[in-house]
Amino acid sequence: MLKLSQLFFRRTALILTGTFLVAALIGYYLLRQMEIETHARMLRNLLTVLEYDLRCLPSRKIPEVLRQIHRDTGVRVTVIAPDGRVLYESNRSPIGMENHAGRPEILEAKAHGWGESVRHSVTLDEDLLYVAHRDRNFYVRAAYSLQSIRRQLLRLWLEALGVFALILLGIFLFSLRLNERIGRESRRLSRSLESLLEKKYDADIAPVECCAEFAEIRKMLQKVAKKLAKRERQKAKYTRKLKALTQRQSDIISAISHEFKNPVAAIMGYAQSLEEMQGLDPRLRQRFLGKIHDNAEKISLMIDRLALAIKLENRSFTPKKSRFELPAVAASVRETLLQKYPGRKIRLECTPVTIEADRDMIEHVLLNLVENALKYSEEEVILRCTPERVEVIDEGEGLSPEDVQKITKKFYRVDRLSWNNSIGVGLYIVEYVLKLHHTALEIESREGEGATFSFSLEKMKIE
Repeated sequence: MLKLSQLFFRRTALILTGTFLVAALIGYYLLRQMEIETHARMLRNLLTVLEYDLRCLPSRKIPEVLRQIHRDTGVRVTVIAPDGRVLYESNRSPIGMENHAGRPEILEAKAHGWGESVRHSVTLDEDLLYVAHRDRNFYVRAAYSLQSIRRQLLRLWLEALGVFALILLGIFLFSLRLNERIGRESRRLSRSLESLLEKKYDADIAPVECCAEFAEIRKMLQKVAKKLAKRERQKAKYTRKLKALTQRQSDIISAISHEFKNPVAAIMGYAQSLEEMQGLDPRLRQRFLGKIHDNAEKISLMIDRLALAIKLENRSFTPKKSRFELPAVAASVRETLLQKYPGRKIRLECTPVTIEADRDMIEHVLLNLVENALKYSEEEVILRCTPERVEVIDEGEGLSPEDVQKITKKFYRVDRLSWNNSIGVGLYIVEYVLKLHHTALEIESREGEGATFSFSLEKMKIE
């Protein structure tokens, strides 16, 4: 397959050659016509002047004048009587010459005053241009050799052809230079395309020095390179996220499997003991049944939290708001957790405040925050409610700045802490619920000094 530059050069050469040949033929024809017309006008002018002289000259001097005109101009002059007889001839004696009444130029002059023809002369055996004019008493005819016209024509044609050839040569050289530039730009664009194929999207695309079309192609290549580079970055980013997500999912599945394994194993163990030990003491039997119930509740709680997290993430949850007293909800949360964690201390510091929110969700938020504080702190936990904020304060191990940034992410847990039947969605749910209520979870903590989890009531409280 030919390259663009080769196609351009070959077609240009073909067009120039064809143009040269056509111009040569047309030029020759046009020059021939122009030359004949020029000599015809010259002969007409000559005859106009000569007729005036013939009227004034004596008859005996006319032959000498005609011969002199032929010597000076090369024009053959013939004076013809109205009946066609040749009266005078510049090149020979008129005696014995044929009657000229039937010559084409004489017939035309007889009809229109002037006559003109191009034909072969039998007398001179060559082609001549004839121009005849009718005077009152005679016809005057002038003839000029076409061979002389052809020589002059050939000289003019060759001169014009030379000039045209020089013009074509200039065009050819310009085309050759343009062809080289097109080839150079094509190679540059090819290298740029090779860079794109090799995914070197940041490689510089050389500036174009020739042709607006190549400049447009370069701009398009730059746009394509930028889009491909952006897409490659997005692909790399997506791949990293996918790998991280895959790893995360693997960790989550492993964690869920581990967390479900303990209560399931406990349920199976106690159930098997009850089945095998038919004469078991009723109090021990009741204890085993209580253990089975507790572990089943743990599994149910973990499933509920997972379901709620998925529901929130799918945007399929809408808060059902109502007005209620926040201290009452806080007291209910305290009683619930004291039953679950007997022997622990939860101090309630609440002032009266009425809010408009989803009661169940706010209760879930308080329950989750206080339970987290109980899990990760052996000391007393404070639940404080004011008209401005809700705070849950513990004096546990605290969190590192890195943990503070990540602790509300789904399935994240602090590595150094035990899972304690948690799958890491509690604080994720808390943050999402608070977001639905136009507020946000704030965390203040230092390692070894405990932590404070709080959120504003500005958008929820009733004045």
